Amino acid sequence: MVEMTLSAVQPADPELASPEAAEHSVLAEYAAEVCRRISAGLVGTTGGQLVELLAAETDKLRAALADPSVLQGRPPANNTPVFDRKGRTVIATNPVVSHRNPLAPPMALIRSGEECEFRVVLPLQYQGPRGKLHGGYFAVLLDEALWQAVRDNVPGISFTRELTVSYERPVPLFEEVTVTGRVTRIDGRKTFAEGEILAGGEVCARGHGLWISPKPRD
Repeated sequence: MVEMTLSAVQPADPELASPEAAEHSVLAEYAAEVCRRISAGLVGTTGGQLVELLAAETDKLRAALADPSVLQGRPPANNTPVFDRKGRTVIATNPVVSHRNPLAPPMALIRSGEECEFRVVLPLQYQGPRGKLHGGYFAVLLDEALWQAVRDNVPGISFTRELTVSYERPVPLFEEVTVTGRVTRIDGRKTFAEGEILAGGEVCARGHGLWISPKPRD
């Protein structure tokens, strides 16, 4: 998994540390939280209860837009946009870990190094079987964790070439889940990694795969 970038025009002041004010970054991540709650509501409520939820969440967002002091006391943004070396705006779009992307749960990196560890509580919009995680999203979580392990232990960038997932038991929603990743072997441009998804101390799925780094430029 590789985080995408969004390119914009050359900024007016490339000496700035970020293309937006800190309070706007906080607002953006708050808006993403609102979107996640709305998404859960759309698939978890109906009728008048849904209308009430939508009204309450949109009112919260309108209040934050009208008076930024509403968000005072919140921690700094996790994913503040930055400028790259060419002066383009780079926004964290990763659909697994970005706090700014409402598609992300988001999964939190707890530990990195020889083995990386993520934790996440998955809400209703990730459901497959009732109360359980959709099977395809197992692979999404493992791909992120294994790629992070490769990134931590191999210089440069690598891309997923193969990923195999073995399903052991369902992953519950609404409970903390741990996802791990570690490098098992490096062979030239090839890096092999493996990891697990765990809930309640039990392994729910295992994954292993191959990551390839680009050929050196001539």
